[in-house]
Amino acid sequence: MKNSYLKIDNAISVNSSKKLFKYFIRLINFYEPNFNRNKIKFSGWEDEEFNNKLIDLRKKDKKKFSSIYDTMKLSNVLNYLPYENKLQKIASKFLDINEDKLGVRGIQFRIDVPNDKRNVYGWHQDNAYDNFNINSKNGVIFWIPLINTNKKNGTLIVKPGSEFSNSNCSYVKSKTSKFKSQQILVKKKFLEKYKDKHVSVKRRQALLTYSGIFHKSGENISNKIRFTIIMRYNNIFSKDFMYYRNLKKQI
Repeated sequence: MKNSYLKIDNAISVNSSKKLFKYFIRLINFYEPNFNRNKIKFSGWEDEEFNNKLIDLRKKDKKKFSSIYDTMKLSNVLNYLPYENKLQKIASKFLDINEDKLGVRGIQFRIDVPNDKRNVYGWHQDNAYDNFNINSKNGVIFWIPLINTNKKNGTLIVKPGSEFSNSNCSYVKSKTSKFKSQQILVKKKFLEKYKDKHVSVKRRQALLTYSGIFHKSGENISNKIRFTIIMRYNNIFSKDFMYYRNLKKQI
């Protein structure tokens, strides 16, 4: 990999994206029957009326919006998507290991509405959160937008050159509470070593990078929602894998 990241075109098929969109509409209608009472045929993730209605729903009923978001994460349709598109083969090639050595750290479906600063996270590393592998080369992140992303709608920002950093570069800024998630951010002295880069990514394209890279999502200042799928794979047959190395500590 010449750069700090790799882009894979059409990582998610058109059919998968359409199927996920239809499912998402069904889920919204289940929680909010009036969402599409006029039975509008929304064209897809970037449909203007669909976006406006969903943004409006979030403003009026944050609890209901949150329930939709949390339910979506558990859906079989979403969780089947990586296998349907053989993302494990891409991960296997990227990490240079056999598929049967891969571990999967769930899947995320992000819904980033315009001008929402509460959910804009600071500079962080994935390996500082899960601690699955100490070596950054043993973990890969997939960042897959369902719309074209750019600086305006808050595309991913990375620090090229930091991709092989270990989790010692981060510290716990705030612990988990009733209303706030734990924040583990990169220490300032390490951030200053690298420049920022906003990476524009096409819809259904996957941006791949190692788990130790310093990164964060940009702020969405457009008038539409940014929908993104995030997937993570780790090498669970490496000696730096969490459960293996923890056994060594006990000996």
